[in-house]
Amino acid sequence: MPRLLTSISLLVGLIATACTQSSGLLNSEEAPDWITGQPQDYPDSRYLHATGSASTAERAQDRALANLAKIFEMQVRESSTTTQDVQSFRAGGVESVEASARIASRVNIHTSEMIAGARVAARWQSPADLTHHALAVLDRSQASNNVRGEIDRLDREIAYVMASAQTRLPDLRKVADLQAAIVMLTERNALQKTLKVLDLSGRGKPTSWKLSELKAEQMQVIRSMNIRAVVTADAVGDLAKMLQGAMANAGFNAAVDYSGYVLSATVATQDMIEQQGWYWLRGTLELGLLSPDGTSLGNKSWALKVSAQQPDQLNQRMLAEIDRTLKSELKQTVLDFAVAEQ
Repeated sequence: MPRLLTSISLLVGLIATACTQSSGLLNSEEAPDWITGQPQDYPDSRYLHATGSASTAERAQDRALANLAKIFEMQVRESSTTTQDVQSFRAGGVESVEASARIASRVNIHTSEMIAGARVAARWQSPADLTHHALAVLDRSQASNNVRGEIDRLDREIAYVMASAQTRLPDLRKVADLQAAIVMLTERNALQKTLKVLDLSGRGKPTSWKLSELKAEQMQVIRSMNIRAVVTADAVGDLAKMLQGAMANAGFNAAVDYSGYVLSATVATQDMIEQQGWYWLRGTLELGLLSPDGTSLGNKSWALKVSAQQPDQLNQRMLAEIDRTLKSELKQTVLDFAVAEQ
């Protein structure tokens, strides 16, 4: 959620600047209807609304606008899986390790454009505890138009990428085009769900593209390719077997003798350590991909760590951790490498 909060905090400043209608401060000891229920002046049939409260008026308005933004963020955001990636690199002869979070099936929504026109319509301060409250509203028809604009943008970009994919040979570049289309269509489908909520007709703006068909086409291309698997270092054993299994699990055909793409794998381990009756083994798994002309398309590594109460159990547990990582990460990693070839 930190990414969401960051985007919303930046968004609030843009919206607040864009607000053209001044909010009304209610000087009443009785709480207005929108504090605990639906605002009578801004019915659900015509408006989206959200409230915010804080110790200062400015912060209450910011929170109301942020909560209004969250309506879109939450409705559009699909369930996502976050995994931790660890990449190593060398600079000036010194090896560094960098960790980052990757969100799979991430939906990248331009929320600031979709809720343009949002404003703080009313404010109220409680005489009992002096808490400030604010009501942010957005005209439903305006929101619908904003979402339609985003859908139109995505339709144009999907059409462009699909046209490019049709000119490609069945290689990683075509896989990358299809992956871009899949990501954008996932975003579009999420926007369509939101638009159907906003649109009183409940129809939204249907599309002729089907996510299942794009994924099937991409998998067909993947299966038509042959990628040679190479193990460059194996500190634990059985890496070649696990790599072949992970490639088959991802849909890639592993070639024995092929002059095209080369997928390399390396596993290195550190010395075993003992701490308070437990034995620990740390290691690094690295994958790399070379294009048919020998150009490196990328390298990616994962830091691994296993523990056991008996030292002879460590290697088997490290093998299991490597196998799990390869099967869960290999396909997305190769897709990420494919984008680099564009």
